[in-house]
Amino acid sequence: MKTALLGLVFCAIAIAAGCHHGPPPLQLPPGAMVLHIADADDIPTLDPAAGYDTVSWTFEQAIFDMLLRYGDDNIDLEPDLATSWEAAPEAKTFTFHLRHDARFSNGRSVTSADFRFGLERVLNPATNSRGMEYYRRIVGAEDFIAHRTQHVAGIETPDDWTIIFHLAEPDPIFPHKLAMPFASAVPREQVEKWGEDFSRHPIGSGAFVLKQWLGGERLVLVPNPYYFQKGLPRLDAIVDSLGASAELQWFRYEAGDLDVVTEIPPAEFPYVMKTPALRDLTLKKTTVTTRYLGMNCQMWPFTDVRVRQATSYAIDRHKLIALLNGRGIVARGVLPPNLPGYDSAITGYDHDPKKARALLEQAGLAGGFSFDLWMRADQTLLMLGQSVQQDLAEVGIKARLKPVAWGPFLEAIRDPHAAQAFMTGWEADFPDPENFLDALLSRGEWGSNNDSFYYNPEFQRLIDKAKDETDLRTRYALYDQAEKIAVADAPWVFLYYPVTYVIRQPWVRDYEINPMRPTRFERVWLAPHR
Repeated sequence: MKTALLGLVFCAIAIAAGCHHGPPPLQLPPGAMVLHIADADDIPTLDPAAGYDTVSWTFEQAIFDMLLRYGDDNIDLEPDLATSWEAAPEAKTFTFHLRHDARFSNGRSVTSADFRFGLERVLNPATNSRGMEYYRRIVGAEDFIAHRTQHVAGIETPDDWTIIFHLAEPDPIFPHKLAMPFASAVPREQVEKWGEDFSRHPIGSGAFVLKQWLGGERLVLVPNPYYFQKGLPRLDAIVDSLGASAELQWFRYEAGDLDVVTEIPPAEFPYVMKTPALRDLTLKKTTVTTRYLGMNCQMWPFTDVRVRQATSYAIDRHKLIALLNGRGIVARGVLPPNLPGYDSAITGYDHDPKKARALLEQAGLAGGFSFDLWMRADQTLLMLGQSVQQDLAEVGIKARLKPVAWGPFLEAIRDPHAAQAFMTGWEADFPDPENFLDALLSRGEWGSNNDSFYYNPEFQRLIDKAKDETDLRTRYALYDQAEKIAVADAPWVFLYYPVTYVIRQPWVRDYEINPMRPTRFERVWLAPHR
C-alpha cells in the first residue's frame, strides 16, 4: 500500500500567536482514558473499499473487521471474525466459519452476506476500488464486473455463518488477501443509505466507532459497545489531531499532549537516541517497505531505458540514509529484505556519476534534460528530494521539485500523462512477491498501482506464471527472474528500505508495531500519569 511520510513544517509559533484556535472542546466523561495521536494530513477515507494507504488503513482496521488478521506484532494470520478456515489442496477453494457473536456498531449481527457484499463492492467498477485486482480470480468475478450477473458466483454463502470462495485459478496466498481492509464485513443497508458519503458515516464491527470527524482538524473514535472481544477496547477514546507537522507533534509530545509519535523528526532523532530515558521509550520496526523514485516509462525521456539507468546511477543512496540518521538500508531491488522471496544477490545500482554520464551520452542527452519530480509536501521528503536534485545536477539533469498534498499527489502519479517522475514508497499488504512485482509493475495495474506505467512482455509472462504456482520454491524462483528483469529495466530508482522508530509516553501500555500493518489500538491502555 502507498505510504505517507509525516510533515515537518514547524507551526508552534503560529499557534502561540493565536492564528489557529483548533477544534471545539471534546465532550468525554471525566477521567476517560484517551489516547492522543496526530497526523500531518486529513484522513483520505474511512471506506474500506476505497482506502489504500497507511493512514486510511490505520482507522479502517479499527472500525471494520475482516475474516482474518495479522498478529499485533507479527505476520502470522489468525482468526478475526472467522473462527476457523480450510483450504483445499489445489488452493482453489477456501471455506471460512464465522463467529456467531459478532455485531456491527448499530447492533446488527454480522453474517456471511456482509462479507460477500463488501467484496462485491470492491469488484463493482462503479466503486473504483483499487483492491479489485486482488479478487478477480474468484469464479464469476469477471461476469460480475461486466454486470452480467447480480452476484459473484464463486462467493458462496450456504448459511449465515459460512462463506466459501471458489477460485478460477490456484492462489495459495488468497487468505492473506482476505486480511486486507478491502475484505471487510460491510452492512449493505448503511452503504445504500449514505451512498458516496459512507466514508463519513462508516458502520463496522471493529473495536471502535467513529464519533467525530472534523476535516483537517480532528478525528475521534470511541468503543464499539457490541465488539465481540469482551473487555476490549481498553481505551475510552482515540483523538487524532489532523494537520500537525512532525515537528509540531514532537513539540506536543515533549509537552505531554501526545501519547505516541510515529515519526521522530530527523533533527531530534540523535538527541532521542543519546538520551537513555527517551531511547527506552522508542519501538523499532524494520518495515516490509521499499522507498523509490518512480519514472514514467511512457513519458519522455524516461521512455529510454538508458536514461532510467543513468538516473539510477546518479543518485547517492548512502547520503539519503545519512540524512535519515541511519534509519534505512540501501535498496538494491524491488523487494525489501524481510519479504519472502527476497534475493540478496541482486546488486542494483551503485552511485556512479561517470557511468550515468556515459549512458546519457549514448541516449543523445549528453547535455542533460529537465523534469518535474513530484512528491508529497513533507519536510523530510523535501530534504531527500533536494539531495536527489543535487546528485542529478552533477550529471547534467535538472530536477524541479514539485511538492503537493497527499491527495493531489496520488491523483497525479496515476495519470499516465501528468507526472514524469515521483518519490513514494510501498509497504507490503501481504508477505509475498506478488504484492510488489504484480501489484506495482504489471500491465494490468496501469492507472491503478503501476504508477511508472512499466511494461515488459517477458516480465509479465513470468509474474503471470508465478501467480498460479503453489509450490513456494518454484513461485519465488519465477518472481526472482522477473525482478531481475525489472531491475535491469530500471522503472524505479531503488532508494532505501526504511527502518521506523516510534516513541510513546511512559504511561502508554501494550502499544505494538506490526511489520506490515498500522498499529491496532484495541489492547492499548494508559497507566495513571496525571
